[in-house]
Amino acid sequence: MNNQQKGTILTLLKIDESNRNYTNNYWFSYKDFLDPTDDFTDFSCEHLEGKQEYITLIEKLLSIDETAKIFVQVYGLEEDNNEQYITADTLIIFSKLSLYEIKQIFNEPKDIFPSDIREETDFSQPTFLIDNNGKLIPSVKLFGDDCFVYYCWWD
Repeated sequence: MNNQQKGTILTLLKIDESNRNYTNNYWFSYKDFLDPTDDFTDFSCEHLEGKQEYITLIEKLLSIDETAKIFVQVYGLEEDNNEQYITADTLIIFSKLSLYEIKQIFNEPKDIFPSDIREETDFSQPTFLIDNNGKLIPSVKLFGDDCFVYYCWWD
């Protein structure tokens, strides 16, 4: 994740916290969030080690559906010894594949299978993708008629 993206998400999460507004959702491309060398991001309790396993699962999905788009939904901001990092445990998947096919792919590994995989149908909360320039893109611009939207959550 680059510095522009980091600055944007830190600002947004701090504003949301000060306003006690917990309705906004923020997404990053999986490549930006799951960078195995970036300890600013934590996915399912993995700062560095373990992110590659999730990338491998995503790449398997992308080898089957090359048109799929995969995002990570930010959960929150944490601080440990004055180090800030953002956490997540949910993938958002735009794919032509059925829910059954998505479940087969993500439930195959015996050590990192998700807690829940479902089709996402509630898009009432404001949701934004933070792009490479740190700009906000409303998620409605990402939707197409030719795909389903799923969430894949780890506990």
